[in-house]
Amino acid sequence: MKHFDIIIIGSGIAGMSLGSIISKARNVAIIEKEKELCYHSTGRSFAFFIESYGNKAIIELTNIAKKFFYKNFDLFLKKKGVLFIGNNNQKKLVEDFYNEHKNKIKLEIFNKKETLKLANCIDEKYINNSVLDVNACEIDVNNLYEHYRKNLKHNDGSIFTDCRINSTKYTNNRWIINNEISCNTIVNASGAWADEVAKIFNIKPVNVIPKKRTVFVFKPINLNVENKWPLVADIEEKFYFKDQNEQIYASPADETPSYPHDCFPDDLDVAVGIDRIQKSTVFEFNNIQHKWSGLRTFVNDKSPVIGFENNKKNFFWLVGQGGYGIQTAPALAEISANLILGKKNKFLSKSTMTNISIERIRKKILWWS
Repeated sequence: MKHFDIIIIGSGIAGMSLGSIISKARNVAIIEKEKELCYHSTGRSFAFFIESYGNKAIIELTNIAKKFFYKNFDLFLKKKGVLFIGNNNQKKLVEDFYNEHKNKIKLEIFNKKETLKLANCIDEKYINNSVLDVNACEIDVNNLYEHYRKNLKHNDGSIFTDCRINSTKYTNNRWIINNEISCNTIVNASGAWADEVAKIFNIKPVNVIPKKRTVFVFKPINLNVENKWPLVADIEEKFYFKDQNEQIYASPADETPSYPHDCFPDDLDVAVGIDRIQKSTVFEFNNIQHKWSGLRTFVNDKSPVIGFENNKKNFFWLVGQGGYGIQTAPALAEISANLILGKKNKFLSKSTMTNISIERIRKKILWWS
């Protein structure tokens, strides 16, 4: 029977980034139930590095990850900017967003004329004002993922695909999976399947909520797409779109509660997205060229869940990253590795560490019950 110090369940960006780091110090394996790596959420993302995105915990994690991304800027980032737009009813929301974040990150606020000069694809009858997050960047998810995968392999880490967990048992301070492999510590980085995996190991679930996000692609027939616009996002996140390869990648920013499965786009969600794009832009297009959807997994407070389940320190959670998993991966991987290796937390404030810990979930579950 092959034995590892740590087995990470899930080959998405969370599991692979942690495996890349912790394999420097421990014998690590990643197991993936699909035949392909990062088949679900990570493999379906068009991700951005946005410092103003998410709640307080997410923003702090993003700030920690910034050092990694900026050190490797040319490998993983492409500066594009994000333009948060508002109509007449959203004018104050745009102004409030600017005032809230202007002293923390580089923002520029624009009137209608200035907004249209920056993104002439927006309908002048729709727009009132906007805020540009100047330094927001596209993340090259493939390059980032490959960086972590190659580091894991360089450190002699193992990867097993098409590996479904049929049985587990805990004996002699070891987890045994399928009577084939064993380890001292399990890391649950299985995304939407987090609760299902936990139950297999006889661990209480954390009540993750997989939510579907839809993307569709079209080619305008009335405008040349020159890949010069920033990402354009509704200030209330009702839709967003970006230009890429002479096409428009768009989303209705849906967060439809779902369940763990290989999800596909719903025609209604695509229709909602098309309607919102047509009402806010001047794009004309005849058909949708491509569409897909993926699951983004949250808990109720929309902060990640990390940490050991109990004092035995044999089951570690790394789940609930929601829509922030790519941009926070470097930070969560470093923090999780330190926790597993028993090192001091040198990254997060005490309050944020509490707000992403498994302990806060257990207290809430106890309270709710």
